[in-house]
Amino acid sequence: MTRAAVQSETRPDDLTLPLTDIAHLFHAPRLNPMSQSPTELLGLSGVDYLLSILYLKTRKQSGQRRLVLLLENPPPAPDGPSILADQTARALHRYADARIQQLSLELRNTYRDGWRILGLASIVLAICIALSTLFASDATAALRPIFRTTFEYGFEIVGWVVMWTPIDVLVFSPRPLRFRIRALRALASATVIIRADQTVA
Repeated sequence: MTRAAVQSETRPDDLTLPLTDIAHLFHAPRLNPMSQSPTELLGLSGVDYLLSILYLKTRKQSGQRRLVLLLENPPPAPDGPSILADQTARALHRYADARIQQLSLELRNTYRDGWRILGLASIVLAICIALSTLFASDATAALRPIFRTTFEYGFEIVGWVVMWTPIDVLVFSPRPLRFRIRALRALASATVIIRADQTVA
């Protein structure tokens, strides 16, 4: 179980998040441009803010990370920060597990739809290639050359353009989902540390 380590110094690779209230980790606070907390500056929950960092900076997803939460009013020492850190870690695990299940289902549905679209697109491609071959053969010699050339290359182009949709769904669409799953796993595996925000006067 992850626990607090209030005595530890901040590391360069720590995920550090100032919070006015620990509840802002999961609930978006009201927008407050005067606040020092990025969650209040942006009107985002702490989890969404951290996931956006992990999503964009994939190097922070590797290794054992520490999540340092800087609270204006942390619970009293010696046991208060550790207890809150354990509770926060369990909540992050539950949240990450639920989101990963949701995104994994969406990922499976994406692949399933992609294979279905690929089957239909392959039929369209085969028809277009057949028509292109027909207009390139002597069977259409009676047509004017400009029409034969237009239909020959036109059907071939249409066939391959239709193939772009299944390629996009199967190759490119799953990437953001996989990145979000990795970010959630990295966040759930981080060691939670509760510390007092020293910048608060």
